[in-house]
Amino acid sequence: MDSKPLSVLVTGSSGFIGSHVVRRLCAAGHKVTGYDLIPPEDDFPDGSLYLVGDIRTGRLPHQGIDAVVHLAALAGVRPSLDRPFDYFATNVTGTLRLLDHCRFHGIGRFVFASSSSVYGPESPLPFSEDGPTDPCSPYALTKLQGEQWGRLYARHHGLRFVALRFFSVWGPGQRPDLALECFRRRIEAGQPLEIHGDGTQRRDLTHVSDVARAVELAVRWPGPGAVALNVGTGRNHSVLDMVDAAAKNAAALHFPGSGFTNFTPVLTKNTPNPADVPETRASLVAVGRELGWTPSVFFPNGPISDVKKV
Repeated sequence: MDSKPLSVLVTGSSGFIGSHVVRRLCAAGHKVTGYDLIPPEDDFPDGSLYLVGDIRTGRLPHQGIDAVVHLAALAGVRPSLDRPFDYFATNVTGTLRLLDHCRFHGIGRFVFASSSSVYGPESPLPFSEDGPTDPCSPYALTKLQGEQWGRLYARHHGLRFVALRFFSVWGPGQRPDLALECFRRRIEAGQPLEIHGDGTQRRDLTHVSDVARAVELAVRWPGPGAVALNVGTGRNHSVLDMVDAAAKNAAALHFPGSGFTNFTPVLTKNTPNPADVPETRASLVAVGRELGWTPSVFFPNGPISDVKKV
């Protein structure tokens, strides 16, 4: 792959994944322009730039931009069931606007944050990019539609388009609504945990540092055309495993050095949510072939939370 530094526009740059991607790209020598509705929680690295803007309506930068990393989106499969029009406006219309921006200004590289949710409950494990997709939520459907628009622009306009299907990203800085951080905060507060189903559902949990590394590699993908690639670990863990890890992490943060190693959370089990699939696990054959990427951090062997943000 070409080693020349690139000028990269990162949408959603203030978010959980976006903030890690910005730091990774800057560390690799790229010039980064962040674009988000909200300012970053921490200062951007030296040499990078943050712009406030809405991908649906705002003025998009183009001068000197070589590549777009598109992370901005309304997230979450469950809330999307009640807000399908909002999710379509941001995740599909916003993506199409960025793709057409690249076409108009000759920006030749586009990395799109897709999701493992494009697969469905009947998709055979491990999920393979050449296997069936069956979105169970408006969010998942918008991600699959974003991939399809990217393929269309690659075909007709010469764009190099990489859709990275992220599997259950975790790590420092994760949003409070994500399972591990939600569990940890409720455990620390002495509140019961609500889970959907019996806790045996399994997820392929991918550390955010590995996700940022995959994005860095995808920016340099030589093409041609379009490709969709899983970014996971090829392993999975139950929701109950996640509860146990969150309890141990809460103890380590709340009572550092005390020898106290675990809380005992109280669980409330609700009916399964129709937007969820019972199990996810990624095939890594394609991402290894196309990007030379393999995961390096495996759950639970990594930090769940950033102490500064607790």
